[in-house]
This record gives sequence, structure tokens and C-alpha cells, in this order.
Amino acid sequence: MLEGTTQTSKDTDEQNVQVTESDGAVDYKNLYLQEIQNAKKLRKRSQDIEKKLDSFNKKVESDKLNSLKENEEYKALADELQQKYDSVSPYKEKWETYETQSREALLSKIPESDREMLAGKDLQTLEYIVSKQTEQKPSNAQISQGATRNININKPFSEMTESEKRQWHKDMVS
Repeated sequence: MLEGTTQTSKDTDEQNVQVTESDGAVDYKNLYLQEIQNAKKLRKRSQDIEKKLDSFNKKVESDKLNSLKENEEYKALADELQQKYDSVSPYKEKWETYETQSREALLSKIPESDREMLAGKDLQTLEYIVSKQTEQKPSNAQISQGATRNININKPFSEMTESEKRQWHKDMVS
């Protein structure tokens, strides 16, 4: 027994020595990737636990409602449902006002002929349609016949041709 414990302590000492000796050649990229994988595992596990907790809470709530129904305690059931309704109704009102305002703003950006047809669509579809309509491709500048172009010359004066010098002088005087 005593011999077994001394053997394991020697093994751990050897491992510690190996770790300290190899500190000079540590693969930090590999350690970083391992840490990322570990963080992903922990995050997934946390999300799974949250899902289980939510489903458990929903199950407990539904069991409680079923037991109230079975025991014919309708008053307690009605009070509980009223409390839930009261806690949710302000959010419902806020969402409805937000949705109507957003819908009106998006529909105002759509041509009159298409408004009636798109009025029944959901908010995400309207946002997508408006974003596609507002995406405009760059249009080419319209060229007028006989109009002079406004050219900025960024050359030293000594390297300019005679016509460029005259144009530069005209631009500077004007």
C-alpha cells in the first residue's frame, strides 16, 4: 500500500518536471483552440440546461393548472390566469403600437399602387421588400451635349500642356 502511494507521487513529480521543461515549446495556438472548444462545450451545456429548466417550469405550471381544474378550484385558476394576463398586457400594447407604426412607415415608402396588395403582409416581409426597393444601383451621370466638364488637374504647373495651363488659370481666376 505504501509502495503504491510513493509510486504515484513519483509519477506526478515526473509529470510536473515534464511540464516545466516543455514550457519553452508551448503550442499557444493549440491551447487557444482547445480553450475555444471547451468554451463552446460549456455554452452548449448551459443552453441545454436552460432549455430543460424552461421545459420543467412549463411542465410544473401545466401540472398545477391541471390539478386546479381537477380539484375544481376555478377561482384560484381564474386569479392566476388574470395575473398572467395583467403582466403581459402592457407588452402586448407596446408591440401592437410598434408594429402599426413600423408598418405605416414601411408602407409609406412603397408606391401607392402596391400598398393595398402589401398591407396584409407581415412586418419582416415588408422590411425585406422596402430594403430591396431602396437598394439603388449607381446611375451614370447624364451627359449634356456641348457642356464642359469640370476637370481638376493635379499636376505640377511645369508638367502641364498649354491647354491645361490655360484651364488651370481660368479655374484659379474664377
